[in-house]
Amino acid sequence: MGEQEVHPMVTIDRARAAKAELRRAIERVDGVCGVGLSQRGSDSDWVLQVNVETVQARKDVPPVIDGVPVRVHVVGHVRAL
Repeated sequence: MGEQEVHPMVTIDRARAAKAELRRAIERVDGVCGVGLSQRGSDSDWVLQVNVETVQARKDVPPVIDGVPVRVHVVGHVRAL
C-alpha cells in the first residue's frame, strides 16, 4: 500500500480564501460544472470540492490549492430541470 498524504485541518475561512485561487486554476478546464466547499470529517475541517462532467476533466484539477485539499466528484452532465 502506498503512503497517503495527510493534510492538517482547514478552517472554513482558509477554504473560502483558497476557493478563489482554485477558480483561477481551473478556469480553462473543460467539464467543470461546480466549485464549492465540503466538510471533511468534522464540523471545523473543510476541503474544496469540484464537480466535473467526465473522468477526463478530473485529471486537470489540482489535488491541493494553497494547502487546502481538493475533492473531485464526477457527476456527469448537469442540466436544469
